[in-house]
Amino acid sequence: MPRHATWLLSLALVAGCAAEPAAAPAPSRGADPRPRMEQIKADCMKQKGFAYIAFVQPSQPKPDRTTYEGMRAYRQKYGFGVFAMHVYPKDPLAGGAEADIPENPNDKIMMKLNSTQLASYKKTRETCLRRAAKEVLNKDVTTMDNAVDQLNAASARLEAREIDGDPELVTLAAGFADCLTAKGYKVSSTKPEALAKRGPDAFWAESNTMGDKQFPKGKEGYHYVPMLTPAEARPYLEREVKAALEDLECGKEFYARYAPRKAAVEARVMDEYGPLVGM
Repeated sequence: MPRHATWLLSLALVAGCAAEPAAAPAPSRGADPRPRMEQIKADCMKQKGFAYIAFVQPSQPKPDRTTYEGMRAYRQKYGFGVFAMHVYPKDPLAGGAEADIPENPNDKIMMKLNSTQLASYKKTRETCLRRAAKEVLNKDVTTMDNAVDQLNAASARLEAREIDGDPELVTLAAGFADCLTAKGYKVSSTKPEALAKRGPDAFWAESNTMGDKQFPKGKEGYHYVPMLTPAEARPYLEREVKAALEDLECGKEFYARYAPRKAAVEARVMDEYGPLVGM
């Protein structure tokens, strides 16, 4: 299955200036805008001669990554969250392909179309997405990829300002990096956000390389998740868990400040852009 590398490695949030270093509380949009957006898309698709079922993906359980205890409990089983999907295919916290997550009924509709019909369907769906985004969120988007790009760009702006621009996090990152280096890990950047992503990035790069060898590489920036049995993936996950726990111990003080700030940034971005990408 295809994965957008940027989207996987960086959840995003809307930019907003903070008058002080601490991340501001996530703004509330009120009622979930997705049902209205989906209905607009469904009506639009019907008007253009295509079947489309308004569908909002139910919220899935999420791990606690805002406290040391929560992060340690997660990393002890799932590492950074990369190879666990292969070892625990039915576990939604691992992102397993066999997890009991409601299927989008529109997938079955698209499976019945030939290549020409499918191309027309997708093009029309994006036209209807633009209409829904403008009418409900007052957002100008061109395609789903464009929506993801906007989300990631907003996330990068907030991270630069509220995480990499936090003097205390910059100081804590230096000690975090020294500890990792002493344990033999390569640290290419001591910026707080890059340092927090260092571990996951390394294992996603390994996974992407495996996927690229198994499947023809698609559009730039996209990779296929490799096909691995639980037994084949177990050694990779064991190595990942070890690295994730050492990363956490080295960055214990760093994560105490970083984790809640990161969660606040992500909440703000998802509140602003999440409805465009399904959240």
